Amino acid sequence: LASQEEQIMMLALKQAGSEGRVKELGEEAEGLRGRLEESEKVADALCRERDALRVQLESLKDERARVSRVEGFEERFKEGVSIEYLRNVLIKYIETQDHAKLIPVFHTLLDFTPQEKQRLEAASRRLDATWNKPVSSFFSFQ
Repeated sequence: LASQEEQIMMLALKQAGSEGRVKELGEEAEGLRGRLEESEKVADALCRERDALRVQLESLKDERARVSRVEGFEERFKEGVSIEYLRNVLIKYIETQDHAKLIPVFHTLLDFTPQEKQRLEAASRRLDATWNKPVSSFFSFQ
């Protein structure tokens, strides 16, 4: 009988130890969940910061390109491309109906980007279409 009681006591002690260990593991798991949640928040914040920095980097690249273009303009004018020549080309552009011939001149003088050149060509086509309309189309007679 004593031996059975000893075995029961041993099993009770083992079970108590197991329950304590289960409780410890549960607390440890809860702590790990909290740390994981915090780490996910930090990772999300870092991703947002990375995205913001990428946008800022693109903006800085664009600004650097603009500064380079302005510096290029300054160099051209120092090298002898005069304001007078640019003024004459602009006046000719305004006076003439054949804008397409002068677009390459502006492109070269002002170092247009391909997008700017396309915008100027599109505006030129619209302007040429306006020049080619009959005068009566500007007035509505009823």
